[in-house]
Amino acid sequence: MNLKKIGSLIVFLIALSMLTACYGKAAVSKIPHISSPSGWPDQAAAEKNNEGVSHLLQSHWDVAAPIFKESIQLSSSFPEPYFNLGVALDGMGKHDEAKEAFTNAKKFGSDDPRIVGSELLKKYLAS
Repeated sequence: MNLKKIGSLIVFLIALSMLTACYGKAAVSKIPHISSPSGWPDQAAAEKNNEGVSHLLQSHWDVAAPIFKESIQLSSSFPEPYFNLGVALDGMGKHDEAKEAFTNAKKFGSDDPRIVGSELLKKYLAS
């Protein structure tokens, strides 16, 4: 095999691996998410939220949602997991549940511009 064919094969394999890695998933930069703020009083709830975010960013909606629910059980006034739960439920097509989660995110995070400024949250709460 000559060098030109090897180079073409390498370029093809790289392009193929990039396509298969992205297939069926939203780009990470397009998935709205909010990590736990540092210094949150309930560290266990913050850690659960961040664990859920790691799955959310991989479009593992069905894995992330119960983790966010665990975070909410640990600290029910923590707005970030409500927001992230809404994103996961939206990804799963559970729109009524997503609206409820976004409502709670806004209720507990009304002073957080990341939450109230979210286009996805606005879309749900406008309906």
